[in-house]
Amino acid sequence: MIKKHYSKASRRALNIIWNAAGRYDLDPPFMAFHANGQADDYFNTIIGLADKWLDLKEVAAFFASYAAHPKAEEFDEFLWLGLENHLYERELPERPALTGLRKKRGEQFFLVQQTLSEQQMTMQSMPVYRQQQARWAIVTGRHLPLLSPKEEKMAEALAFSGSWNKEEVLQAMRDFLKEFYHYDPVSDPRTQRPVTGFRAWYRKLNSHEYKQNDILLIRTGSGLGDPANAVALSWEDRIAAPQTDRKQEEDARYIRDVFGGSVLSDEELHQAESLLCTDNDKGCRLWITAPGKGRSEARGKEPAGSRSYRVEIEDTRRRRKTQEEHNRRYLKDNRRTVQGSIQRLSSELDTWLSSFLKGMPEAARAGALLPQKAYRIDVLHDPFVFVRDGEEKDIRLRVDLLLDASQSRMNSQERIAAEAYVIAKSLEQNHVPVRVTTFRSLRGFTVLEKLKEASDRSCDDILRYYAGGWNRDGLALKCMRYLIKEDKRSAEDLHLLLILTDASPNDTVAGSAFGKNYEGAVAVDDAAAAVKALRADGIRTAAVFHGSTSHLENVYRIFGKEYIRVMSFRQFADGVIDLMQKVMQETG
Repeated sequence: MIKKHYSKASRRALNIIWNAAGRYDLDPPFMAFHANGQADDYFNTIIGLADKWLDLKEVAAFFASYAAHPKAEEFDEFLWLGLENHLYERELPERPALTGLRKKRGEQFFLVQQTLSEQQMTMQSMPVYRQQQARWAIVTGRHLPLLSPKEEKMAEALAFSGSWNKEEVLQAMRDFLKEFYHYDPVSDPRTQRPVTGFRAWYRKLNSHEYKQNDILLIRTGSGLGDPANAVALSWEDRIAAPQTDRKQEEDARYIRDVFGGSVLSDEELHQAESLLCTDNDKGCRLWITAPGKGRSEARGKEPAGSRSYRVEIEDTRRRRKTQEEHNRRYLKDNRRTVQGSIQRLSSELDTWLSSFLKGMPEAARAGALLPQKAYRIDVLHDPFVFVRDGEEKDIRLRVDLLLDASQSRMNSQERIAAEAYVIAKSLEQNHVPVRVTTFRSLRGFTVLEKLKEASDRSCDDILRYYAGGWNRDGLALKCMRYLIKEDKRSAEDLHLLLILTDASPNDTVAGSAFGKNYEGAVAVDDAAAAVKALRADGIRTAAVFHGSTSHLENVYRIFGKEYIRVMSFRQFADGVIDLMQKVMQETG
């Protein structure tokens, strides 16, 4: 019997929903998580209360009815604010503690907003953000933001009363869309066409791959084939739902238009996918690219497709350019710290490499006299009582830096780019070839983007780093193993792979043919197996950990003791050299 697999965060979300709903046989069509992957206690409570006071299936059906609309994600965010107010007021007499939980959620909202960069702020839906800001300002007792007349009217419309019944709530949701977006999902001709569970679910989840939201409402559950439950699709059903050739072509075009052409030919890509996209990664695709070096025939042309598609692609390119500017500004604003780190790490590397490549001391006829052996000259007529340095080893060291570029890294983009820049610059100053690659997963593709080739002396393109999407760590590591082996290094060469990661692999494509999510223990074990295979090939593999304390167990399971956790940029250089020495000592 196939059973659902839940990560620790998913189990917590489920327990909260069950507790609020008052029943433990509920398969909820929604779960709520913060951007860092932790369960959202308050909104999961709201989901449970939606089952208690409303018909959760009818609520889910209403959300499904507009799944094909381009603003479907914004509609979700608005309507959950309306439902939140209704369910809070309705439950409060029975659950007074809800006030404290609600206020805590409001404080979390403002705390998160303080950590967002300017680029991340621009990626949010501003109409949604303004309504969230107004709602949580009221809850936490802050001054209301200055709202336009339309925004004030929207805020009033989203204050769903706790005295309403189910029909009045659903009507208020419909009225909101009609009044402010001139849209009625009932009369929308797109809703008259059959909407498969997979198509609706895929569109909704895809939108979360590159947008920053206050909450992430994951659609779960079962009900494939029932339009009323179009978004309530289990992982077991999703893995069985076939993608059409047209959908695959659309996804491939999107990846090419966003990242540029692949550095591999179609034949080379097909060969790599045949070797790597197996077992847990069956059904996944690969795309390996580099700025300005792709082989795509469409390179340099305007993206094809509808006007909205072209706008989306251009907006993505603009955000990438904006992030590059932020990375460069961060480097400039922290130039003293950055230059100091480069000098310290470069000097430590020079000392360590000189010692590492130096041969073991050997006996000689001349050199430093060994007093304890001086008697051997007269007694044994042995002139080899001196010692000198051995011949330098003929070993070439190569380094690969692999940067996790998933959405969970959005709050650390500038720092990660700076750290990769420091490592690469320090290695280059010591004439050690270093390649820098990012990885992320989007629309079923694991995309590896080479920001710096080993032959490049300049490190400037590293500052093109930006975060967005998911992260299928196991497949990315398998791909790096494939690329390193393709370099045709000699048996004497030493290769070091450093991964800058949060040790939290997570992807929208399931982890195996058995329908398990690519998250939690499944994904961690998959990444650990990939690291084990790298080390079996003699590729020294270690991690620079940028994750939360809750993921410390993950990083240990994946990398063993070969990792460091850097809490501040000033500690970075010392931590990296210690890690490199620790990993490379195995070859001594």
